Formats: sequence, C-alpha cells, structure tokens
Amino acid sequence: MVLTQIPTETVAPVILVVPRATQTPRGIALPVASATPAPPLSALPLVTLLPANPSVGIAAANLAARPRPVFTIGQSAGGQDILAWRFGSGPRTLLLVGGIHAGYEANTISLLNELAAHFEGSPGDVLPGMTLVLVPVANPDGFAQGQVTDGRFNANGVDLNRNWGCEWSAQAYWRNRQVNPGSEPFSEPETRALAALAGELNPAAVIFYHSAANGVFAGDCPGSGISWTLAGVLGEAAGYPYGQPFTAYIVTGTAPNWFDGQGIPSVDVELSGTRDSEFARNLRGVMAVQRWLSGG
Repeated sequence: MVLTQIPTETVAPVILVVPRATQTPRGIALPVASATPAPPLSALPLVTLLPANPSVGIAAANLAARPRPVFTIGQSAGGQDILAWRFGSGPRTLLLVGGIHAGYEANTISLLNELAAHFEGSPGDVLPGMTLVLVPVANPDGFAQGQVTDGRFNANGVDLNRNWGCEWSAQAYWRNRQVNPGSEPFSEPETRALAALAGELNPAAVIFYHSAANGVFAGDCPGSGISWTLAGVLGEAAGYPYGQPFTAYIVTGTAPNWFDGQGIPSVDVELSGTRDSEFARNLRGVMAVQRWLSGG
C-alpha cells in the first residue's frame, strides 16, 4: 500500500526574505511542568549511534561505527529512547525533525539519517554561527511497527502531530479518518520531549519532515504568521511548491503551528513520495535556510 499524493497549489506569492540574524526568538513556554528536560548542551557526550532499520532504505554504511554527538531527549510512550544529533556550536540553532509520523512516512527518517551523515562528513557545511540539531525518529514506537498505517501513531495510538497546543482539538483527522489526538495537548511523552528540547535550544527555526503531499507548508498559529518567509526560502531552494496553506483536509494541534505561535518560524516539508528520501533537494533547502538565518 502506498499513500496517494495530495495535490497542492503550485502558484506562490513573492516572498520577502528578511534575514533573522538580528531577530531573537522569544523563549518557549514549556507546556507542562512535568515535561522531560533536555540535558545542557555543554554536557552532551560522544556516543556511537546504532544502525537504523535498513528496511526504510537508509544507506548501508550509515556511519554507524563512527562516534558522533548523540544525546537522548526523552522516551516514547513505549519506553524507547528518542535520540538527537548535534553538529556545530554556533549561537543560532536550526532544529530538524523526522519521523513524527513513521509508517509510510519513514522515508523522512532516511532523509534525516542521510543529512546527519552529510554534516558529519562535511562539517564545513554547518555554516559559521550555526548549530544543527537533528531528531531523525521522533516517533520510535511507530517506526518499530514498520511501513504500515499504524506506524503513524505512537504506542498509545496517538497521532503526535495532532497533540500540540495551538488549536488542539479532541476531534482530529487524518484525511477522512478520525484519529486520536491524545487526552489533551502535550499528553504524550514524545511531544513533551520535543517541546522541552526546544526550550533548551531556543531554535531560530524548526523544520518537520513528512510525506507525501509535495510542498512546504508554513506553521500559522492565528495571530502570528511569522513562518511564511521560512517556507519561501526553503521551498524555493528545494524546488517544492510553497506559499499556500494546507487545505486537503482539516488539521489541528500541529507542531509547526505551535512553534509559530511561540515566535519560532516553523514549517512542514512534505516529500513528494513515500519511498525516496529526496536528499539532494532537501540538502539544498537546509543550506538555504542556514544562509537566511545567518543573514547571508
């Protein structure tokens, strides 16, 4: 079974690109006091990453035998560690998240692994003044299910991209199917861990990767709308449609909307299919966003 691609608009408005180098995101308000805190970045150890599941097409080498800065940001509902990789040490942080929906969107996990391998092998591509933090598998419970529909959800059966605090709704949908958004915003350990990580990092921008609606969709918590420029920078460089809201069906409680409402530009990048990682075009996108954040 392969998900049908969702058509998107291809007409994009002119995007005024304003460097954020002189703009400081406001601090993120953590959702609950019990959110799992991220460890101080100065204390992060060098560890060896175990190979990812080869069934999702990750390159065989995967650099698994080489040490890299990996740290645990929390655990999933099923008790699995959620790992993050860090590259660079600049004051502006770009946070990249894959696999919040695993299952048939597991090619986003392949992409984040390939991006991590690239930045480890080409440290000069982490631009001066930048830090890159990558979370390849935000939903390890779903990833463990394999490429099946239930891989979209965590061990509690919750759709993690309906569990965030902006416009959360007890009635949530994926296409024409009603899904479980959790008992309340941030009810799930995975979303709390990501929010706590963001509270530690105070990122300049956050990118979430999905498939397969073929486009870049800006977070837009009502009254904010600060993420449209980020969508334009990334979409133009990576060659994805951008500049239009996601209208295929109603979505609520999404991660980019919450980050946007916190004063942090955020987007969903939807790959064009469910198999290929589309690495080259997404690397171009990440490099363009780095240049934008650096004022270059």
